[in-house]
Amino acid sequence: MAEPDVILEAEQLRVVFFRRDDRYAHRVDVRGATSDNWRPALESLEGEPGEEWPPSPPFQQLHVERRPAGPIVFLIGMAGKTHWSAAGEVAADRKSIKFDVAARVQLAPQRLGSEYFAAADASTASEIVVVESLPSCDGLRIEAACPTQIPATISWNYVLRR
Repeated sequence: MAEPDVILEAEQLRVVFFRRDDRYAHRVDVRGATSDNWRPALESLEGEPGEEWPPSPPFQQLHVERRPAGPIVFLIGMAGKTHWSAAGEVAADRKSIKFDVAARVQLAPQRLGSEYFAAADASTASEIVVVESLPSCDGLRIEAACPTQIPATISWNYVLRR
């Protein structure tokens, strides 16, 4: 039996977490003209099993903690010798969704960050505003700063809003 999707929902956008192979991927949807009409905008670019430096963190476990202010999604995973963790939550004003991500690296990373590709209807991707992102030809990329010493714990965060 397939695991149900986990959803963080703000007023005009939502993040849907779902299983893909050995990990959790996620998709960012924007609200359409009617309140129950969601359109895909971005999807996390996942790596392959066994890839040491995937384009997005390889999350193998997901836990939802219900809090009075709203749910928080916690994710953890591992690729190569690197341990990854993240937390995602809807802002108190319900206008954005924030991600805090970290990686504990034992080797100098070849790449480190979170990468997304535009959904089939690429026009919806342009409706998402991401703090601290780098434009990419067909999506977006959030990069972490390179560590000066190894081993190191490197963290990055970003906010999705419409």
